[in-house]
Amino acid sequence: MNARPDPHGKAPILGIQLYMVAITLVVFANTVGKIAMDTLPVWQVILAQMTGLFLAAFVAGRTLRIDRLIATRRPGLQMLRTTCQFGGVVCFYLGLRELPLSDIIGIVLLLPLTITALAALFLGEPVGWRRWTACLIGLCGAFLIVKPGWPGADPAALWPLGTVVLFSIYTVLTRRLTTEDPAPNLMLWAALATVLVLGLASPLYWVPPGFMEWLALAGVAGFSGVANASRIKALVLAPASLLAPFGYTQIATATLLGFIVFGDLPELLSWIGIAIIVLSGLYVWHRERMREKRA
Repeated sequence: MNARPDPHGKAPILGIQLYMVAITLVVFANTVGKIAMDTLPVWQVILAQMTGLFLAAFVAGRTLRIDRLIATRRPGLQMLRTTCQFGGVVCFYLGLRELPLSDIIGIVLLLPLTITALAALFLGEPVGWRRWTACLIGLCGAFLIVKPGWPGADPAALWPLGTVVLFSIYTVLTRRLTTEDPAPNLMLWAALATVLVLGLASPLYWVPPGFMEWLALAGVAGFSGVANASRIKALVLAPASLLAPFGYTQIATATLLGFIVFGDLPELLSWIGIAIIVLSGLYVWHRERMREKRA
């Protein structure tokens, strides 16, 4: 019988390392995608990313048989989940096309907070008043980045809020389905709607890429696929509660790449909003760790 990994041993450390690789590659994929959208339609870039995730499912499942990977006990929930993924990705890239990379990543950092709220509402997970308060404070931080109704506010900042809502529903559905379907099947279903819809519609928007554009599309697909596989492996090696705080380091990577590649830096209110979201998320993580220790 194999012993369970020591929580202070090498397996969780490797899990953290893989998780850091995953979130870094996600920022790389977003950066390359933003560059590619200068000359290619947003739909073409989205299709490249989701094709990478789609193909990663076959690698993770170690099979080329799509009938095995598409098998599910809950087709209705999987269809709803893949639709949320489709909508969330579209909202993200529509925002990415217009916003600084650091701003959109800062808004998307709301995800752990909104997932906490939805898990309480729909999965019955216990959430006390402290975590509810942290979720509301984090939302206020997002408003400092989005600045709804303020003079000079960019309406494109509403797109990542759509991403947060749809990805939160997607994540809650994923939690519900992990007990019934294996990870490779979940990976394939996640990309299924996007690949089918945008693949079939490609004659309407496709622009023949040049050599550098093909490299950019391959980079988006490759970075996204490897990031997804690394994240899944990280969650096998280490608990999600241990990995969660490391996700906030992507704002540093996004800010650095955004400045180097695009010359963008967040303004003061955006920095304040990002700080509020990160601190609120870390507090929710702290309360979750305390609850696990008492259980």
